[in-house]
Amino acid sequence: MTLADKLLTDYINWYKKEAKFKDLSQNVIRIEVPFLDSFSDEIVMYAIKNKGNSITLTDDGWTLDNLKSNGVTISRSKNRKRIFTNRLNAFGITEKDGELTTTVEYKYFPTAKNRLLQAILAVNDMFMLSKNTTKSLFFEDVGSFLEENHIRATEDISIPGTSGITFNFDYLISGYKNIPTRFIKTLSNPNNSLFAKAALTDILQTREIRGNSAFYVFLNDISSNDKEIEIKPEIEELFSEKNIKPVPFTKRASVVKELVA
Repeated sequence: MTLADKLLTDYINWYKKEAKFKDLSQNVIRIEVPFLDSFSDEIVMYAIKNKGNSITLTDDGWTLDNLKSNGVTISRSKNRKRIFTNRLNAFGITEKDGELTTTVEYKYFPTAKNRLLQAILAVNDMFMLSKNTTKSLFFEDVGSFLEENHIRATEDISIPGTSGITFNFDYLISGYKNIPTRFIKTLSNPNNSLFAKAALTDILQTREIRGNSAFYVFLNDISSNDKEIEIKPEIEELFSEKNIKPVPFTKRASVVKELVA
């Protein structure tokens, strides 16, 4: 068994142990996954059996309710609503009566569950900051930085990985000839190791099929009151060791030349 096979087996065994599936009724299953949101709460979703050959996955309104209870109301801001909708569209998820949900055929359950999980994490990561202290979202801050430096980038790009699962990137800068395509992810809560590892997994799987590419992770090291946040060394090392460039936002000027090219 190769090291890669061993790591894959270990991960699958760990996931089987940590993930919990429970029948609440004949047609409803509660699913607990081993991931935490921005507020350190466990993520829970539900699978509902429909008539015919389809199944509905939903967060039961948990994501938006949790954000609202922490002072973040998406519906009161047109800009946040726009970004929220774009994020859900990138993962093929819809919002209905406050719930994040999708309905698919049974055979697509694994990928649909993964898409819903990614959407929940993305929404939490983008909107974890309070409306009373946040002047702009970090996602927008990075976009403004790119625009100010005349870097042409496309927002919200979904790339199919080697496993067939689609992964989302916040920005893509097209390559040309010997200039690689550059993919950018943003982390508004840079010291959250779970979000960092999720971003790393997305990049590693995408890189296997997009060889002539470079990957960047922009880390928000500026607090809501404009004070610098110290990023844990292990977070930056997590990316650097895999030839992925971590970019603290206070040092964003250091990558302008290579992104403009």
